[in-house]
Amino acid sequence: MAAPERLRIAFVVHDYNRVLGHSRYVAELAERFAADHDVHVFANRFEGLPAGIVAHRVPALRFSALSTIFSFVLPASLMVGSRFDIVHAQGLTVLSPDVVTAHISNARWLEGRRLLEGKNLSWRERLFATLVIPAERRSLRDDRATAIAISSALQNDLSTTYGRSARAVVIPHGVDQRQFNPAVRRRFRESTRQALGLDSATPVFLYVGDFRKGLEPAIRALAAVPGAHLVGISRSDPALYRAIAAASGVDQRVTLLPATDQIERYYGAADVLVLPTPYDAFGMVITEAMACGLPVITTPLAGASELLTDGVHGVLVRSPNDVQALATAMTFLAGDEPARRRMGGAAAVLMRDHTWDRVADRTLAVYHDHVSQRTQRRQAGN
Repeated sequence: MAAPERLRIAFVVHDYNRVLGHSRYVAELAERFAADHDVHVFANRFEGLPAGIVAHRVPALRFSALSTIFSFVLPASLMVGSRFDIVHAQGLTVLSPDVVTAHISNARWLEGRRLLEGKNLSWRERLFATLVIPAERRSLRDDRATAIAISSALQNDLSTTYGRSARAVVIPHGVDQRQFNPAVRRRFRESTRQALGLDSATPVFLYVGDFRKGLEPAIRALAAVPGAHLVGISRSDPALYRAIAAASGVDQRVTLLPATDQIERYYGAADVLVLPTPYDAFGMVITEAMACGLPVITTPLAGASELLTDGVHGVLVRSPNDVQALATAMTFLAGDEPARRRMGGAAAVLMRDHTWDRVADRTLAVYHDHVSQRTQRRQAGN
């Protein structure tokens, strides 16, 4: 029996919005699929859910990441039930999904944290690792679900770290070309720089995301790049990093801001994205910045680095701990505007093919393949 043309699809995710990584992923897919399929979203929080998608609020205790994960999964599983053609989980969010997208390897994330900070992890992080990683391993190694990995590195992690025998399908994240494109630099550069108190000639490095993913080495490297400015945008508490900037003598050249739903304004104001991460399964900010025409400085430990070529679309620094190499890359791009323009232009061209429409098409093909294989197994069992 052929896979049904119109699918009844359930997305399961902690939050539905168009800002956070895996939440944005669900929003992009759900909104595209809703035109031709029956789409439901099971989440604890909703922001900006469009018409045509059915919302189901899942109760959860939101005191911490740990409480969210373990209080969400059981009620979500009971609410979803068995009435859908495809149940698409985002990591450990529901029991026995049909398709699960791995957005992170928490085991590798903790390794990355130790790479930057040694063994000085908080007791909360150690408790999280003790409880979540084994549960994540059991969930992701279950070959009854079709797994999607957002990078080849994460695909490898599912095999080597979590013991998954069936190979995951690699589908990198897309970019919203309407929001992120080279025109944002013409539209927002001067106004955003004026709001930041920066003139048009100052080389501006932009850091976006969890400050633990490499803001400290970026601040320390800035000390060796005179005249440049670093803007960091995150939901993270900035207090520690302001102290690091002061100790490094660059507090007047570092601006730390809260997260925003208009991040394209800051891509428009910046000259280079810098993300010297110890681990990121993908790093959507990398592809967003590239789509806006920014060269990128990052490490091979970011999944999105698989898409770029060192020296063509930006600079790859081999280790987030190598502050000298990071400073060399930042100095080079701060002082060479033609190189920035060349790399940024190449980055924007590269990202034209990495659309959410393409991600949706490939994901829908995964759904139909899963349904077809499930039907074949059932028929074989009869």
